[in-house]
Formats: sequence, C-alpha cells, structure tokens
Amino acid sequence: MLSLKQIKDVCLVDDVTHRRCRYLSQDDNDRNKFYCMKISAKAEKIDEEIDSYVHSMHMKGKNIHADNLPLGDNCGGYPLLRHIEQGYDQKN
Repeated sequence: MLSLKQIKDVCLVDDVTHRRCRYLSQDDNDRNKFYCMKISAKAEKIDEEIDSYVHSMHMKGKNIHADNLPLGDNCGGYPLLRHIEQGYDQKN
C-alpha cells in the first residue's frame, strides 16, 4: 500500500485534474488504502484505455484534459504489496 505522502505528493490523490496518476487504485475493502498499479498486470490495460481515450479525443479535435480523467504517469511504480507501506518517504 502507498504511504499518505506518496498518494498526496506524487500520485496527487486530491487533484481533480488530469495530473492525477492513472495508476492509482483504491482498495475495494478499505477505502483508506491505495496501491500503485504501474507494476502489475492491470498496467497494460490502463495504458491501452488511456491511449484509446487520447486517440479518440484527438480524432474529435477535443482537449484531452477537458474531462479531467487521471492521465498522469507520476512515478516509476511500486509492486502491488497489500501489507507493506511504500512511497518516496519509506525505506523499503
């Protein structure tokens, strides 16, 4: 799970714009836990969805940032570990 500093300072959890990290995922059972999906099987699907969205918006001549969907690739990624706190402020 990601540390509070990581999700606020890097993943930009509170940012309602496109700058929020696309790989940030909230735990289904504990809404206070977040994970980075960049180094996971889901990353490829996330990237494909973002690429499709960007292509679609360009084809329509629209601004890709208009819908404020998370488009950021804000860090190098962390493996999906549910019980170990991870982030730039943690010693792993």
